[in-house]
Amino acid sequence: MKKALLTIAGLLITILAVAKDVNEQDPKYGKGAVPQDENGDVYFSQTVQIPDGMSADQCYEILMNWAKGRFAMPYAQAGRVLNEDAKARRFIFHVDQMIVFKSKALVADESKISYNFSVAVQNNQFTMKMTDIKYRYEEGREGGGRIFPAEDWITDKEAYNRKGTKFLKSTGKFRIKTIDLKDLLFQKATDAVSGNF
Repeated sequence: MKKALLTIAGLLITILAVAKDVNEQDPKYGKGAVPQDENGDVYFSQTVQIPDGMSADQCYEILMNWAKGRFAMPYAQAGRVLNEDAKARRFIFHVDQMIVFKSKALVADESKISYNFSVAVQNNQFTMKMTDIKYRYEEGREGGGRIFPAEDWITDKEAYNRKGTKFLKSTGKFRIKTIDLKDLLFQKATDAVSGNF
């Protein structure tokens, strides 16, 4: 009898964990959390006011120095400047780095993520964007794994079941880690400008 009750309890817990309703999902990752432009391309963007007393040139220099440090080892596998225009106070970095979903002693579930991180400083504010996001999953497997764009993996259409009621685990993990990475980058850049390292 005890075994039967434990088995039933275990099954119920498993069913509830697998059938997690969208309403229970953290709204940070919920519907609308991954914006798309008019062409359907995924992008993240945030605009922040420059602190009083700081010039646009000072802000640009701080952000460029922050990006050069952030998009170098050990944070990123590769980071390079794609475009820099100091006069217009704009730059774009292309970044390759790893995102880790789960890590155990000898096994890691991870993916390489590639993206462009851009900054434009103007009108007493700076705008950060994360665009052109792609994943290379299971890179160590025969054939080199799969490469797919964010548009095919982390949008509302791809991250939820057909009815739009359940968050899918397979694509959801990419959505969660991408949003977490975006939040981290935007916060660290903002902290660099405000002096809160």
